[in-house]
This record gives sequence, structure tokens and C-alpha cells, in this order.
Amino acid sequence: MAFIAGKYIPVVVPFIRADTTGAGTLLAPTTASVTAQGISSASGQLAAQYAPSQSGAVGFESGGSARAQVAAGLSAKVLVTAGFGSAGRAAAINAIARGAGELSATVVPHSGAVSAFHGTATMIGVLVLPPVSVSAPLTGGGSLTATAVPGFRPSGMNKSGTQPGPATQNAWVQVINWTADTANYPGSTVDTNALVSQGAHASATIVGSVGWTVGTFANVIAVRLRKNGTVIATGTSANPATASATVAVAAGDRITLEVTDTSQWPSFSTATINAANTYLRIT
Repeated sequence: MAFIAGKYIPVVVPFIRADTTGAGTLLAPTTASVTAQGISSASGQLAAQYAPSQSGAVGFESGGSARAQVAAGLSAKVLVTAGFGSAGRAAAINAIARGAGELSATVVPHSGAVSAFHGTATMIGVLVLPPVSVSAPLTGGGSLTATAVPGFRPSGMNKSGTQPGPATQNAWVQVINWTADTANYPGSTVDTNALVSQGAHASATIVGSVGWTVGTFANVIAVRLRKNGTVIATGTSANPATASATVAVAAGDRITLEVTDTSQWPSFSTATINAANTYLRIT
């Protein structure tokens, strides 16, 4: 023990620098992933990638040493000197404090692997293929027949030359001498003054027209249409006189055109049926 002359004994405040040794746990959040079962619609090999996730506790330690240091003025004496170990605890003024805490870190593990499996699957369905032309040898004797249904095409015919109108009142006379209008309606045919239908149509439009010239006395001309001999439309008197109908036609149907004179003078003065404005059409 040391004594200092005077009334008061100085108090020496120790300044301590200490390093700590601690242990902690590394917390790592992990991202889990799962694989879902898939359905295969065909035989083959399926390759799948997955990202596994694992978790674990990571320990860490820090090492160091603790030192204690006492400082006094010029006239002061050191009153206490003591060793300070890492296992002790010290309190000091104006000391640098270091504390222990919890370290957290985000860890993203990455692992790539390819898993493969082989399996079979059964598929039941209807397979529709586009038409494919094939060539196959035919052996044996016999006849090969096929029925072809042509599509509908419009037809037309025009009057050729002139002809006298009806010579009897209200009598119906067929218009004759026709030429197929192949320029405007390719494939058109005329058979015995009848226009032949090219193919079938559920609602074909048939139009007939007759241009005529009046005789010495006034004539009144009207026309009508026949399909395969049956009347399908009758028009009113006019010049040109027309008639039309919308009916179903089949391939090969025959359309004809007739005229009548409803005046009182056809026996004395017949009208003349002209080629101009005289036609028959199936569209």
C-alpha cells in the first residue's frame, strides 16, 4: 500500500480496452422447390430440372484478447494492477464497448441436376389426315365405276332469227331456234329448243325474255316458262315480255320458253318474235 501526503487521496480512473470472444449462429433463409408430376401423351424421354434446397446451422467464432490499462496523472501512483483474462468481466469509464449480436445472411444455394425417366403412354383418339393421292396396282378382272356429281354452273341461250307469233288468241307457242350463249355462260347446251341445266341447284333463278314487233293490228304478247314440260312461271304482257322463277333444278333439267297473244287480232295480224331481247337463262 502506498500513502501520499496530503488531505485527499487521488482517485485514478482506469481506462480499459477489451476485446470479446463470442459465438453465434448463422441464420440462412432457404428457398424450397418441388417437382410436380407431369402427364405424358406419348412415348419418349422426359428431362426435368430441379433446384434442391437444404438448410443447416452455420457456426462462427471470433477470437481475441482482453487487456486492461490504468492511466494516472504525473503525481499519481498506480494503486491497483491486475490481470484481465478473457473469462472475466470488467466495467470501465470511457472504454470502447463491443457487443455481441446475431448475424443473419441470405444464402441462395444453387444446385443443378438433370433427372431422366423413360415411360410409355397410351393415346386413344381419331386421327384426321388430309386427302393423299396414292397409286396402287389393280389385279384381277372386272370393271371399276365411279359416279361423279358435277357442280352447278349457270347456263344461257339466245334466240336465232325471227319467227311468227301465235296466230290464235290465247294459244301458247314455243319459241324455237336457239343458240347456246357459251361466251357468257361456258358449257351451255341447247337440246331441241330447250336449255339444259348444268348441275343441280336448290334455288336456281330462271329468267326468260321475248322481244317482239307488233303486226298490222295491236298485239298483246306474254311469255311463260316450263321445266321438263311443267309450267313454273307466267309473266304479264309487255315488250319485251318476261317471266322468272326461283326453283330447284337438277343436272339435265330442260327449260323451254313459250309465248301467247291475248289480243283479238292474232289471226289477222300476227306479231313477230325477234332475236333482240329474246333469251333464256339459268343462274
